[in-house]
Amino acid sequence: MSLIELREVSKSYGDKTILKTVSIQFDPGTIHLFVGKNGCGKTTLLKLCMNRIQSDAGTIVHQKQLKCRYMPDLVELPYADRPYTFISWMLSIMRVPLDFKWLSDLEIDMESEVSNLSKGNKQKVLLYLSLVGQPDVVFMDEPFTALDAKTIKTVLKRIAWLQSQGTCLIISTHEAKLFSKLPVILHALD
Repeated sequence: MSLIELREVSKSYGDKTILKTVSIQFDPGTIHLFVGKNGCGKTTLLKLCMNRIQSDAGTIVHQKQLKCRYMPDLVELPYADRPYTFISWMLSIMRVPLDFKWLSDLEIDMESEVSNLSKGNKQKVLLYLSLVGQPDVVFMDEPFTALDAKTIKTVLKRIAWLQSQGTCLIISTHEAKLFSKLPVILHALD
């Protein structure tokens, strides 16, 4: 059974049609990559799947009680806590245990306050929170924009592991080639 299913979903902004009669099933253990130029509907599609915006037409069906995570493209983390304190607090809200190995693999700067971290380190914090535990679905919007090659390799390894555990990953990206060693379902949007 699909975790999420889009049935002939359409979305417009004003007189500009972004998505037209899109039908996709998101099954456990799959990675879906949405690629295309800016403004083609990648982020809109993620938001529709997360019920953050409403479609103009069609139906979106979600399996009940999905454990979902979301990594946005751009977000400011204005917290005065250090990363470990911030992550621990977020995990307590999410009711997910701390995964020291995954945290260590990301090599996050733990000395600075979250608000003072580099863009890459802020992105690592968000990656940790979106890929920790075993969620049913992970939504990721341009997850590699500020990361070095070593971190990208670490994240791809984690994505592969989550996929093997049955997690569905729905990712918008300009960098599909980075996923060349993973079995993905590619969706080109224009």
